[in-house]
Amino acid sequence: MVPANRDTVTDNFNINLHEKSVYSQNGEDGILEFIFSKIGTTNKFSVEFGVGNGSECNTVYLLQDKGWQGLMMNYGAINTAQPNAITRWKRSIRKFKLFCRIIRSVNFLTQNSNRPPPRLRHPLDIKTEKVTAENIQQLLKKYNTPQNFDLLSIDIDFNDYWVWKSISDYSPRVVVIEFNSSIPPTESKVVRYDQNTHWDGTNYFGASLLALKNLGLEKGYTLVGCDSNGVNAFFCRSELVSEIKIKGIEELYRPPRYGKIVGGVHIGHPPSKKTMIEI
Repeated sequence: MVPANRDTVTDNFNINLHEKSVYSQNGEDGILEFIFSKIGTTNKFSVEFGVGNGSECNTVYLLQDKGWQGLMMNYGAINTAQPNAITRWKRSIRKFKLFCRIIRSVNFLTQNSNRPPPRLRHPLDIKTEKVTAENIQQLLKKYNTPQNFDLLSIDIDFNDYWVWKSISDYSPRVVVIEFNSSIPPTESKVVRYDQNTHWDGTNYFGASLLALKNLGLEKGYTLVGCDSNGVNAFFCRSELVSEIKIKGIEELYRPPRYGKIVGGVHIGHPPSKKTMIEI
């Protein structure tokens, strides 16, 4: 076990000062490097699902450059599956006169995943699996995931909250999960669970930061920050950061820095007519 670097209680635990992208999209590589410099590592094992073709995700830097091992999962061949999905979306979107706005959000999802994978020291072993709340624990067992491991990264664009909630037999030290930053940090909202539903290009996806913070507390995790683009939230096992002073949710929240700009401010993905549930 690598000993944790436990300084005295500090006000300087600001993950945004350490953002760096080697393979990640929103500075996650530097953030995770900083977090583990503070809390230490155990087995250097990571799990990430929703990795696309691996061109930009949160664990490649650790797997390629830092000597980690891990499990990567994605559902289907993303570069061949997306055009058909987009065609279906176009037909339905035209009916509601939302084509232009929705396509901008679809492009946000696809623009990076269509890039070729980066040059790597070792090939990526991405397992083709559809991750659901019902099967996530069986998948972790199937691929011999340690019960206690260092990092879990969740980015499946819709049911992220429900999948994390269903993990009970495994205890990662750090969790990175996509959050819906179009919802203010005072509201606890989440999409209704449906394993067959996928992100439709609007702001109807995932869960608000407060909903994830509350879920984290139930599972023994503390919210330690969000990346500057308002995409991912970072959690640590609470006992690992008990000696570190962490700011409150309203200070840790980051608004979306993507999507349409209205009044000089990004609003994220286009608004949906669907209603999220309060939780």
